[in-house]
Amino acid sequence: MKVNYLFLILFLLPFGIQAQASKTPLHGEWAFALDPVNIGDREDWYKPTFPSNRWDKVTVPHCFSVDPRYSLYTGTAWYIKKFKQTKLPAGHRAFLRFEAVFYKAGIWVNGKKLGEHEGGYTPFEIDVTEALSEENTLALRVNNAWDTTTIPGAKTRVNFENENSAQVFPWINYGGINREVYLIVRPTTFIQRVKIVADPDLIKKTASIQVRVDVANADASKPAPALTIYNNKTKIPVKWKSKPGTTGSYTLEGTLAAKDVKLWNQDEPVLYDAEVVAGADTLRTKFGIRKVEVKGTSLLLNGEPIRMGGCNRPLDYPKYGSMDPAIVLEQDLNLIKAGSMELSRISHYPVSTQLLDWADAHGLLIIAEAGNWQLTPKQMADPVMRKKFQSQFSEMVERDWNHPSVIAWSVGNEYQSQTPEGQTWTKDMYAYAKQLDPSRLVTFASMMVWRENIKTAEGEASQYVDFISANMYGNYLANLKHIHELYPNKAVYVSEFGIRTDGVKNEQGRVDHLVKAMQDFRQCDFVVGASVWTFNDYQSRFPGTNANGYRPWGLVSPERELRDMYFTWQEEFSPATLSVTRTGNKLSVTVSARKDLPSYTLRNYKLLCGNQTFDIAQLKPGESKTFECEGSATQLSLVKPGGFTVLKKSIGQ
Repeated sequence: MKVNYLFLILFLLPFGIQAQASKTPLHGEWAFALDPVNIGDREDWYKPTFPSNRWDKVTVPHCFSVDPRYSLYTGTAWYIKKFKQTKLPAGHRAFLRFEAVFYKAGIWVNGKKLGEHEGGYTPFEIDVTEALSEENTLALRVNNAWDTTTIPGAKTRVNFENENSAQVFPWINYGGINREVYLIVRPTTFIQRVKIVADPDLIKKTASIQVRVDVANADASKPAPALTIYNNKTKIPVKWKSKPGTTGSYTLEGTLAAKDVKLWNQDEPVLYDAEVVAGADTLRTKFGIRKVEVKGTSLLLNGEPIRMGGCNRPLDYPKYGSMDPAIVLEQDLNLIKAGSMELSRISHYPVSTQLLDWADAHGLLIIAEAGNWQLTPKQMADPVMRKKFQSQFSEMVERDWNHPSVIAWSVGNEYQSQTPEGQTWTKDMYAYAKQLDPSRLVTFASMMVWRENIKTAEGEASQYVDFISANMYGNYLANLKHIHELYPNKAVYVSEFGIRTDGVKNEQGRVDHLVKAMQDFRQCDFVVGASVWTFNDYQSRFPGTNANGYRPWGLVSPERELRDMYFTWQEEFSPATLSVTRTGNKLSVTVSARKDLPSYTLRNYKLLCGNQTFDIAQLKPGESKTFECEGSATQLSLVKPGGFTVLKKSIGQ
């Protein structure tokens, strides 16, 4: 197959806040039209003279799939934006930045085609300097169709899938300019990306900091970039050593003294700021200091074993589709944190920067995944498909590698990992991930590793990753024991489990399923976490979807109404239990940190007993503390740092 890579001149920028001569929002009102028979190119819809004034008006970010005028449309659509731009200052260049466009995009400025991009969840930039004028027409052609060459997409012919299932993927192809758009003006020599690796010495309490700075159009005669580290706006003294690199790439290394090191974890998500100055350009980005590692069957955060609950959150909300506005995101993440869903393979595709910013600031641990949803062996062996996946994967990694919340990369979900092609894919993409970012763990979500036909560790691709992620729906104890027999020295993360609302007679059936699953998980000390499928119901075309268009797996409904399953999850995955005894007009309340699943050290929690508040400085797994409170209290609450109530208990009078 011939692939046209013309115009793929894209610049990825890192997570961070960049000081530019200007950053002009271009989201807001755009002109919009469907192009179902693909006439836009040949009829010059992209030209400034094209009469788009009678087109519909939409507000970007915009998901045409949920716009009632174009509901669930699949195909080509066009967006046009008119804007003014003053003459660029001398020594500056201009870039268009799209935070996400699903799925394929072609970009024209003033009638000149400047670029194309494929991949629906990550940002891209295009240099538009030469095309700009005082009056500008920006035209964007968007196509959200899928086939066997898109990621995600349809399957090539396989004997293990029905034809109707093989043609679709199980979430809606929400098309449009789903996130913000900016015109960015920056110096000709600018900071293209910054990668920070902060590695704490858990014995000395110091931390080594390695910062790689890539500068576009670098002048070799200029000095290396300057770097300053701040904690809570206080400058931290660091002596930086510069290591020579290739032209335009600089590495700075330094050590933070023990007094300046505060480790990031789920209860104390301490963030630092790094300010990088290269010539006339400045970039500020946040990072955290933490150590994530696997040792045998344990997952360690800062040297301490952790075992946690988590969730999968399909990006789907009524009337918003995959746009994920702040009001929805904040609501969901507060429910996730209050449900102790703190270790999550949260999506099959790259999530928004805003989600990861929240996770950094509030203490969520994320396994970030890109692209490969059930690619077939033929697709995984196809060099073009491998290159497309690597492109989307690298865009995710280079955008997200400074987020302390991201602890691992996943190279796919539910592909045929027992086949030679699946094994080769895993081995190769593991190496690719480590090449991009050797500081993080790598895994993939396997639907094969627990099956009885996998007789040896060499028979399945989980042998190649840092820890095992397994999707399973029932027979949990037997499946987990089988995995452990194959890989006795590997940690296991249950990346999917759960049951649909229509898979049982009533919600109590789902509650019983969860309670039994937890009993099984707690018998397996090699299980480091379990992630429910799913946090929320989501729309789908996949066979087996309900007549209302939703797949009802959620702890919450599409509108985020809490089901009983959510409250049971909250109780089962609370990191501590509460027990009460009454003596006269006094209550004795014992807070006990769980020592099975979940299991981790509690820091700075609070116990609320009626109108009284008790500080719980620290509880290690298996430890307990007892507090005496007034007997008139009718309710207890266990509250995480940040104010998240993770457990409530009523007290009978």
